[in-house]
Amino acid sequence: MPTPTFIGIGAQKCASTWIYDILSDHPQAALSGLKEVDFFSYKYDHGLQWYERNFDERFSGQPVVGEISPSYFHEPAVPERVLRHYPDIKLIVSLRNPVKRAISNHTHEIRVGHFGGSDLSLEKGLANNPTYVDQGLYAKHLQRWLEVFPRENVLVLVFEEVIADRTKAAKQIYEFLGIDSAHQSAFLDSKSNPGYVNKSKGLESFRKKARGMVKSVGLDAVWGMAAKLGLRKLYSNMNKVPGSKAVPAPKDETVVQLQQLFEQDIEQLEALLARDFTIWR
Repeated sequence: MPTPTFIGIGAQKCASTWIYDILSDHPQAALSGLKEVDFFSYKYDHGLQWYERNFDERFSGQPVVGEISPSYFHEPAVPERVLRHYPDIKLIVSLRNPVKRAISNHTHEIRVGHFGGSDLSLEKGLANNPTYVDQGLYAKHLQRWLEVFPRENVLVLVFEEVIADRTKAAKQIYEFLGIDSAHQSAFLDSKSNPGYVNKSKGLESFRKKARGMVKSVGLDAVWGMAAKLGLRKLYSNMNKVPGSKAVPAPKDETVVQLQQLFEQDIEQLEALLARDFTIWR
């Protein structure tokens, strides 16, 4: 049974779906049919045998095998768990402006039905869910990973740079994993998981099941072709409302408070990665 050679660990709302998509149709890569397996975070009690069944015989012979679960990044126990089973594994991390990540996180929680009511403001969401902030403390979480895995085994992407040059970002991912970097994914220019709120949760549930079924039988290219033909856009126009319209804009003072709250962690991240993050200020 094949075992994973890489894991995408998050952070949440930082292009993990896009990374999954541009790897899913690469001829030298095989990804779990379920994007977010969440084994090392929420399902560790299922056992390693259950986890490795996500990588069945269809994956044999592929040089790159993996999965992407953004819940791994911020869960304290996960780095040691991954190390215990796969000490040589490669890790892909993607980070974005933590204030914008928190806002996107809030829209996501509304979309999946975890948060609702008459007051959908970010301020109400922050009071309801403190992980909006905790998940954006990147230095705090990344430090745990770099304490147990060598730096050369960890690819750190920056969301804003991915959006600015998707071709360059895809090539960087392919080169890191040691596969053909000239591959042109059908998902390269797609907005894999934009900030929308669904009009019909039932219709969105059906779409997810259909997507999972298509991927499970190895027809990723068909899904990508459908997107190119405009079916994804048609569905979006029919069932999705932009988060900016469905969710009230955050108050200016809330944004300032979040910026101040994240500043120290950003400074620590700059030291940890030896790079500048002025782009987030």
